[in-house]
Amino acid sequence: MGFTIIEKISAEEPSERSIEYAVPTRDGFQLATDVYLPEKATAHSAVLVRTPYDKRSFYTGLKFEAEYFTSRGFVFIAQDVRGKYGSTGQTIPYAFDVADAYDTAEWVVKQPWSNGKIGVMGASYYGFTTWAAVASGHPAIQAAIPMVTGVDMGNGHVGGRWRQEVQSFASLNDLLQIWTTNEGYLADIDWSSGSVEEIIAEAREQIGRCVGAEEKLARTKTEDWYSPYGNRHPYHTTQIPVLHWQNWYDPGLAPDGMRDWRHFSSLPGWSNLHYLRVGSADHGGYKLEDVGRGDEANPYLNEAALDAKIQEETAEHADFFDEHLNGRLPLKPRPRAKWHVGHVGWQESDQYPPDATITQFVLSADPSGLHTLGSQAAAPEDLSWTHDPANPVPSSVDMEALWYFVAAYPDERDYVDRADVLTFRTAPLAKNLDFAGQPVLTATVDFEGPTTHVHVRLQDVAPDGTTRRITQGRVALARAIGGSFRLPLDDNAYRVRAGHSLQLQIASSDYPHYAVHPGTGDNLYDIEATAKTVQTLRLGGVSARLEMPTIDLA
Repeated sequence: MGFTIIEKISAEEPSERSIEYAVPTRDGFQLATDVYLPEKATAHSAVLVRTPYDKRSFYTGLKFEAEYFTSRGFVFIAQDVRGKYGSTGQTIPYAFDVADAYDTAEWVVKQPWSNGKIGVMGASYYGFTTWAAVASGHPAIQAAIPMVTGVDMGNGHVGGRWRQEVQSFASLNDLLQIWTTNEGYLADIDWSSGSVEEIIAEAREQIGRCVGAEEKLARTKTEDWYSPYGNRHPYHTTQIPVLHWQNWYDPGLAPDGMRDWRHFSSLPGWSNLHYLRVGSADHGGYKLEDVGRGDEANPYLNEAALDAKIQEETAEHADFFDEHLNGRLPLKPRPRAKWHVGHVGWQESDQYPPDATITQFVLSADPSGLHTLGSQAAAPEDLSWTHDPANPVPSSVDMEALWYFVAAYPDERDYVDRADVLTFRTAPLAKNLDFAGQPVLTATVDFEGPTTHVHVRLQDVAPDGTTRRITQGRVALARAIGGSFRLPLDDNAYRVRAGHSLQLQIASSDYPHYAVHPGTGDNLYDIEATAKTVQTLRLGGVSARLEMPTIDLA
């Protein structure tokens, strides 16, 4: 079977401190909304969170965050989005969130405990609902903290641009598990067991129709871009302070979030409204510094870890809202950018990325098969690998662990033994190599088919051989545009310590995190036939090179 239910995720019990309301929408539905009030009976600024993951769940931790916010004098409002848990309406992602956020804000400002000012925040999908609230343009919404998300999350989730973009299968996993009914499911989904359409049909037989998954499949036929904002896209309508909150080890959404930061921080006259905070953690908040502590440090599995996370992060959230809703300036001026360097610590700067020096590493062939990443120009040579859709390069963690990558933190040393993975490695470094920003791979790949995928991993190899991911990137190539590319990898700030080696790996698959290229030019969502293909990397001089934005840290 391709779709196997593991667990149904039902609503949890409410907090004794909350009052539930049914907030009306303009088209006649009700949004289940928990309101937490401070002890002092007066008008307050409100913090609004709109989530599809059950507003009362331990997973979201909102009922715990509420305790902190109310202690700081905020009204805290947690709402189930339309069609999820206590809220009525059809269960479809993205489509209604801009309008529903506006209607909720309109309801909030009419309450006796509201002073007319609202801050919006949330992580992942409810980071998107934060952007949807900003896009709604309601005048009461005056500050926002979108976390581990991206403005155009919806396009990656339900868009269909498989020819231009390497497609994530994580989106289909989410759609079937989260967006089928008003409750949620944890399921084991084997995408290799049949076509995407067959697996969606199998899920439909067991738990019901998933409109989002069906719409995504339909969009792949026409390769449509998807935007839920209409003429209110946040890139062109945002005029309030925003704290962009990301984590480096979130390959699913941090790239989109960092693209958002680059857009807003480049706007003349408006960039001073935007702030950045990026940690060395994964999507779930597990920190690089906690590797080795196991479940004890996982905020989704351990109450003490969740409490510590809330105390640290919610304090920053409340400080931001205090400044921009209540006019309470911090004792120390807020830095424009606060970012963590792995194995070093937090840094502050007036811009991100900071000024850097480009350190170049050239890709060279070595007869041993473990190729060289060095400073010398390469001799002209071609290196080839065969992509077999029936035997793709596996992801180093399973689908769910994509979101908890640092909690899993896999040792990726075994990839060096695969014939369909090219590996380039430096000699052990004589001194620390610190970088911040996007490493860039420039290369030319010839390929047999009309299109192909190139997946790149950048890794840290310890003296004992332990190999840990630093960052990654991917690109879809087409014969019509040629095989030469300049690929910025996903952002990170990291120290490769002295004695360690920097390693680069190139392949054509990363399954099941990403859909497998069929080796043909056909739609990878509905293909029936596949073909092995040979990809060839051209070397010579500095034509294939990795550029690292290195910084000077004491």
